[in-house]
Amino acid sequence: MVFKPFTHLARQSLGKTLTHGYAQSVVAATQSSYASSTTPFGSFSTHAASKFNKHSSSQFHNTFQHPSGTIASSGRQDSVPDTSQGDGGLAAYYEAWQKQQRNHGSGKEWKQFQFPLRIGWNAPIALADSKGIDKDNALLRPDALLERSSLDRAYSTSAVDDIKKAEDVIAEAAAVSEVDEAIAKEISTSQPRVLSSSPIPGISATSIPSGTGSSGIAPSDTYVSGPQRSNTTSSSPHSLPLTDVTPPTSHSLTPTDGISHLQKTGHYAEIPAVFESILIRGIQPSITDYNGLLAAATVLPAAQHHVVSKALNIYTDMLHRRVAPDAAFYTALLELLIRRAIEVYQTKIAMNVKRSRYGSSTPDSSFLLPSDESEYAILAADDALRHAITVFDAAISSSQIKALPSDVYGLLISACALYGYDEDMIRIHTHMEENQVIPLASMFPPMIEAFARSEDLRTAMRCYDGYRTLAIQHDAGEEVLMGRYDYSVYAAVIKSYMKCGKSEAGNRFIKGIMESFDNGTEEGKARLDLARDIIVTEGLIQYQIDVHQYADALHLANTWSLTQSGRDKALAHICSQAADYGDKPTAIKAYRSIRAIPTNMSVTALSMMAMHIRYGELSEACNYWSVSIGLPHEGVSLIEPTTMYTVAVITEGRIEEGLTHAREAFARIRTSATTAAAREQIKEKIDEVIELFGKILRLPQSKLSPQAVMNLLGAMTENNGLVSPVSEQLLAGLGAPEIATLDRHDTVLALTIEASLISNGAFLQDVAHVARFEHLLNVVMQQGVTLDEMTLEIVERTLEQVENQRPGLIAKWRNAHKVAELSPHAPVLSRAASSLAVNATLSPAVTFDPYAGTTDHRGSSIILDVLEKTPSRRSVNLDEALSRFRNMRRIGRHPRYVVYARLINVAALEGRADTIFDLLGTARQDVPLQSQYPLVREGWSSILDSMIGACLTVGNRATASEFHQELLQLGSTPSANTFGLYITTLKESAQTLDEANEALKIFCRAKQEGVEPTSFLYNALIGKLGKARRIEDACFYFSEMQRCGLRPTSVTYGTMINALCRVSDERTAETLFDEMENMSNYKPRPAPYNSVMQYFQTTKRDGRKVLEYYTRMLSNKIQPTMHTYKLLIDTYATLEPINMPAAQGVLDTIRASGQRPEAVHYASLIHAKGCVLHDLAGARTTFDEALANPEIRPYACLYQAMFESIVANHHAEGIEGMLENMAARRVELTAYIANTVIHGWATTENISKAQSLYQRMGMTKREPSTYEAMARAFLAVNDRQHAREVVDEMLSRGYPAPVTRKVQALLEHAGN
Repeated sequence: MVFKPFTHLARQSLGKTLTHGYAQSVVAATQSSYASSTTPFGSFSTHAASKFNKHSSSQFHNTFQHPSGTIASSGRQDSVPDTSQGDGGLAAYYEAWQKQQRNHGSGKEWKQFQFPLRIGWNAPIALADSKGIDKDNALLRPDALLERSSLDRAYSTSAVDDIKKAEDVIAEAAAVSEVDEAIAKEISTSQPRVLSSSPIPGISATSIPSGTGSSGIAPSDTYVSGPQRSNTTSSSPHSLPLTDVTPPTSHSLTPTDGISHLQKTGHYAEIPAVFESILIRGIQPSITDYNGLLAAATVLPAAQHHVVSKALNIYTDMLHRRVAPDAAFYTALLELLIRRAIEVYQTKIAMNVKRSRYGSSTPDSSFLLPSDESEYAILAADDALRHAITVFDAAISSSQIKALPSDVYGLLISACALYGYDEDMIRIHTHMEENQVIPLASMFPPMIEAFARSEDLRTAMRCYDGYRTLAIQHDAGEEVLMGRYDYSVYAAVIKSYMKCGKSEAGNRFIKGIMESFDNGTEEGKARLDLARDIIVTEGLIQYQIDVHQYADALHLANTWSLTQSGRDKALAHICSQAADYGDKPTAIKAYRSIRAIPTNMSVTALSMMAMHIRYGELSEACNYWSVSIGLPHEGVSLIEPTTMYTVAVITEGRIEEGLTHAREAFARIRTSATTAAAREQIKEKIDEVIELFGKILRLPQSKLSPQAVMNLLGAMTENNGLVSPVSEQLLAGLGAPEIATLDRHDTVLALTIEASLISNGAFLQDVAHVARFEHLLNVVMQQGVTLDEMTLEIVERTLEQVENQRPGLIAKWRNAHKVAELSPHAPVLSRAASSLAVNATLSPAVTFDPYAGTTDHRGSSIILDVLEKTPSRRSVNLDEALSRFRNMRRIGRHPRYVVYARLINVAALEGRADTIFDLLGTARQDVPLQSQYPLVREGWSSILDSMIGACLTVGNRATASEFHQELLQLGSTPSANTFGLYITTLKESAQTLDEANEALKIFCRAKQEGVEPTSFLYNALIGKLGKARRIEDACFYFSEMQRCGLRPTSVTYGTMINALCRVSDERTAETLFDEMENMSNYKPRPAPYNSVMQYFQTTKRDGRKVLEYYTRMLSNKIQPTMHTYKLLIDTYATLEPINMPAAQGVLDTIRASGQRPEAVHYASLIHAKGCVLHDLAGARTTFDEALANPEIRPYACLYQAMFESIVANHHAEGIEGMLENMAARRVELTAYIANTVIHGWATTENISKAQSLYQRMGMTKREPSTYEAMARAFLAVNDRQHAREVVDEMLSRGYPAPVTRKVQALLEHAGN
């Protein structure tokens, strides 16, 4: 017994120290800094997440540190040996051993010395660094693992590099296994002990003391009883309190029973403390304890990569303590590892999509945000699946475990299939079959696709045959398959055929599947629809997407008879993938083919937006951005598209607009967070985006307005506080002129931010902060703003801090503050809940109107009633209303705000521009704007909105823009109908405008200003797009209108039908026509009938259809219009069989309806006789008859029809006389008459007269058709030089490319 302690010392301290460095680790562990910063993850330390764990001394549960921050001891302070040299533990042991030697003859039995407990430190597996120096790798205490802080998203590049340097865990463990076996062999000669062998081949469990000393001591010597153990530990000068947490277990339960009880009752948070108490008492943890600890690690809130790291450390600790895992432990650990591997695979796919959609367009295709780069590098280095396979091999090699549950096999096989580990997949599947484990149906589709990827169609079909056999047996009632994935299996088989070049076999296969479902019953039909949706979408369409044949995928979606929801979902998926790949035509077609809103519509709209931004088409991207923000999203998914869109808008120079969109989107994203952790993660992301904005705004071409500066500063304060150095960079752009343009809210916000920066010492780096603070404070004092208590506290503290630099400023502020407190009308600006966000809160009540005492409410109602009288007497009504209005003002009263707005609108409709501005001046005099009163602001918003509409109506767009800007400064926006007027009045604004593009810009601006579109706005936009023959865009906005919940009106249908008729889309036009007549809110209108009748009359030349729609019109009791009667005349007189008497009879029909024929009807008859029948004399007779009728005014249409008849009959000599007749009757020479006359003279090669008439027109009256007619005339006489001049003038006027391209083609053709 004399040498027993010495032998133990040699084996424990010397052997372990030399081979593992364990003693140094134990000693170092007593230092708090070491314990919190240098502890790796154990034998599975190659796991990716373990290399990125944040070690925080404040969050890491340090067992060896006293709460006071000093090392605790139950003995005297002077008895604590110095451990700074790293040998305190061995010195204490040696001292105790010498004492035992001196008392050798006392007869007392030797008891093992209790080292200071190092609970849970890892086995000393050496990990070589880049210089070949071994690093101690101590085992972490399991409960400490469960308390690690979350991983920061902003991973460093060096941390990513560490993953690549880490050695494989198998090689590391094998390197020390020989030493462990030698030590274990020596120990076994002293005391045999039954230990389970390492469950992983090649890894030997390291024998380290479980806080009890050498395992070579007999059980009676190894552990003292509970009281003795406690006394020994507490009396030792080296013993340290392991934790100050009391184990939350009942006194009636043992610690082991306590863990089992806590696990059953769901108190997982208490399990780590109970597990530690087991170690404190010197009890060897059982497998039940480890199962409970693993369950706690899995259930307690933590990032997934941390959960995996903790689980692997628990597993490593088991091996070191030689506790054999059971089937339950292996199952839980494997499911955790496999699910993590599948999650990593899916996350990498999602991040690749994010990179291609929102990342840069450079060849390396980097992510938009740097944190995504680091996160992707971590995912790429993740090896959870390899660990899972290793653990699985260890489990099945155990003699106690024959097989694992079905879920483990199914998940592991699926994961191997996804990762391409075909050999492991086959091996694991073979083991499952040998042990007759019931397979999961969900594993078959990935298995089939895995074999198809390697072009092993035979094995893929064998896999399918196996599933089919099991499915048949399952249908017969046998328990041979868990779940059913028939449709997904079929889709996988079809993809396999396609990938292996067997498309014909795939088509035969899918045909056979469809026939098997078609049994003629309702249930069979429902199953057939479901099967077709899944098989076609996941099989045929997905294969075409995988090989980037998006047009073929779109063709399949349109040709297969999918259900409406299935088709829309497939189209949305095709659209997203095509847009991400850059197949613009297919993406646009797919998007416009979507009828309803599928669940994936938001992703589709964002992918379209990103595609257009990559193509530099910001106006188009704006449309999809407007659609996407109105659809439901997972908030965090909006961060990248918001960033991309904002950067694009800023880059184009619209900085304030872009920052406004970003701020609104950020608020929405934060609101979507459901947990505090998710909210913090979102805030960190937004801070990163703001840093990106700061980098872009530092570019020389970025000129920030003061409002843009405050917008971005407001976004910071609403999020996570100021982002340095962006905030300092923005404030540096606020000088005295810029501050003067800020409103009160922004001024106080700037003051608060500046004060906060100065309080944090910013003035030490930039003296301008103090000067800016002083100026802002002076502005606030001049405006008489009263600050709330929190803002006031910040300002007061800052004033005290800058007293030396600005003496007297604090006294000036306090004097002004006292004066402001005495003023009852001083506006109060209050800070919001955010640490710096400031919101203006006005002192008057929201419902207070300072002009209520002088408002005549009864008189206002009378004026409104007068204005709403019979529309045909609108001018008379306006005069009466203005008379009442003047009488009201004579007695010192005034009407309500809405009366001013309504009077302005009616005056504009009557064309009384002077009256409009008189009414505005009267309003400014009667109810001057006081913006501090909400009711006054609201009233003036309606007046200014009316002024914008009135100016547009009378053709004064420049003045309308001025009122628009005034309205925006008031904090309001024009109404949707006013934006509609912007669009409908485009024709009057300029002759050379691309009205369709301008209409789209106006529509986008309306959405950007937060206007909710109305039917009128959509109708105006669709009308302009239809006239420009942009039918795809028109259909897109028609569908968007329905998606926004706006029911199309008869006007909308009429506009769409007219647009479709312009492009000869007869089928869709008739479909919409039927849909219009059947809608519940249908209000019969003649315009749609006229559009269809005109289409069939002019384009299709089908008189039967014209008369059919005329009959439908009459059956719906719709009164035909003058245009309807014109179409009837054209139909009878120009379409076969020509029926001139019937055409003449239409005039009698008009008279019979109580109306009078108009010039346009006579013009139709003149055209029919002169151009169709070539009866020039008859045409002239009708022309003279019309002019002789006193009820017919000599309109230009009569002369145009006569000129067309003269030219058609080659009677150019009659042109001069007709022109003189026109001039005598003062009929304006229109562009269309000029075109006809130029063409007539060109046929006789009288180019001088044609050119003279062309010059007489003047540039302002020339239409594109005029340029075309003159160019043709010059080319007819081979005068290409003058033709070129005509075309150049046309190009200089800015007509749309489709218009000019036709005329340019004339020159090119003539040149050839």
